Amino acid sequence: MHIHQKVLLVPMQPTPNGRMHIGHGGGTYLRADVIARALRAQGHEVAVITGSDVYEDWVVAAAHREGRSPEETCRDHHAGIARDLAHLSIELDAWIDPSGEEHRDAYRQLHEDVLTRLRTTGAARLESERIPFAEDTGRALVGPWIAGECPNCGRACGGSTCTYCGEYFLPEQMVRARSRIGDSPVEWRTEQNWFTTANDPHAIAERQRAAGLRPVFLAPLLRALEGHGGRVRLTGQGDWGIHSRALPADKVISNGYFLYSVYCGEVHRASTGAAVNPFTPGSGVTTVGLFGSDNSTPGLLVPDVIAQGSKGTLAPFDATVVNGMLHFEGHKCSTSKRHGIWLSELLEGTSVSADELRYALLHAPLDHGPADISLQTLTHRINALRTWQTAVLRPALDRLREQPHPVRRAEPALKAAKGQHALLTPYSPDLTAAVAAFDEWIDHPLVPDAQWLVGVALLGYPLLPKLAHRIWTQLGFSDEPDLRQAARLEPLPLRSPGTAADVLPGPLDPAALQSYVHLQNPE
Repeated sequence: MHIHQKVLLVPMQPTPNGRMHIGHGGGTYLRADVIARALRAQGHEVAVITGSDVYEDWVVAAAHREGRSPEETCRDHHAGIARDLAHLSIELDAWIDPSGEEHRDAYRQLHEDVLTRLRTTGAARLESERIPFAEDTGRALVGPWIAGECPNCGRACGGSTCTYCGEYFLPEQMVRARSRIGDSPVEWRTEQNWFTTANDPHAIAERQRAAGLRPVFLAPLLRALEGHGGRVRLTGQGDWGIHSRALPADKVISNGYFLYSVYCGEVHRASTGAAVNPFTPGSGVTTVGLFGSDNSTPGLLVPDVIAQGSKGTLAPFDATVVNGMLHFEGHKCSTSKRHGIWLSELLEGTSVSADELRYALLHAPLDHGPADISLQTLTHRINALRTWQTAVLRPALDRLREQPHPVRRAEPALKAAKGQHALLTPYSPDLTAAVAAFDEWIDHPLVPDAQWLVGVALLGYPLLPKLAHRIWTQLGFSDEPDLRQAARLEPLPLRSPGTAADVLPGPLDPAALQSYVHLQNPE
């Protein structure tokens, strides 16, 4: 499928209920950064915009746990997550706090306008549903306050989505629903909320098939379309969120991923001076949604349903990138259960670099479903990269420093890079295959000379950007590794006598990282 010269990638907004772990880093956000770099290297104009999901009830749960207000919790973790992403060399063009002064009113108004539009077109309907409440507190048991079993796979779950099979469900569909915060009996009440349903469920499924969505990620969407015709919630119970004068005080507008993305589109429009939002039909901008498989309904279903109901004022994502869940030592990485390794602790407290962690995480085949990584595997990958830099890369750079000679022929490197970039489009990307292409190039140099180093930089740039940039500039090129620069190659001397890694740490001992490992809290 065609990619326009202008591209907007919107990775799903993380909830500011804690800092980021390797599951976050190795999944959606790493994919957004890798794909963006690959597209830029081909000459596309790319923006990556997201922000924190401040209106999630998980923020309230975190605030309760941390003994402070939800507002303080949002501000602190919003800033912390931004630092985590930067430490992993994930570049964003905008990082949005919807509750901050700059965005608060416009963000709320966009949600209000879309709800009004759907009600005006008749796409939104007020429907009755059964909601569980805790008898002792009267709190609606939704989001982080409810636990039970998935109606599809039977695994333990909470909220409205199963992290194992990707099933989306209403509170009344959860098996053996109970309060997650106490032993209070559950009282079921009938409430009315606004919903919308797909006009053409078949078209939604076919559009995702045509875009190359893999069957493992398509399955939850098909179940939703077949099970309830693509029914999407527009409002829900809550006292924390986006309130509206058109709703009762105990209701909020659903703070969904798609309308968050549309707001990111408004930020993009304002920053670029474009005439329309990228989510306007015919905008000329390729919009890309990126999210984990536990968000199949928000990412795959909701955009099409709302776009259909908007009667031509909104378009869904042009492409979607879905990744499986990363498991660490046998369990899904989780902020609320404190299971995983936190990016801030690993990248600020150890010798592990951003490139090394990216390299290790890229080998987890999340583009094909869930994957598991262990501390042993993590350190093995990092040590393999360090050994290669010491045994192969540094001697190659040293030889060129001692006897400089120009880069004269880049065709093999260009061919390899173009093959790798074909794996890094927004349509069915495969980051594990892309890092395998990098590994093949670096492990089997015919001659470890300047021509080979061009390939290391070009294939490495989407994956290990700092290492690739150092090699690229030492070869005499400017800016970042770019296929167009390499194609216009002229004889270029080495620019400086440095090496790609002047101080390289020794092998990493798994025991040295053990104190940074957090194992699952059974809560």
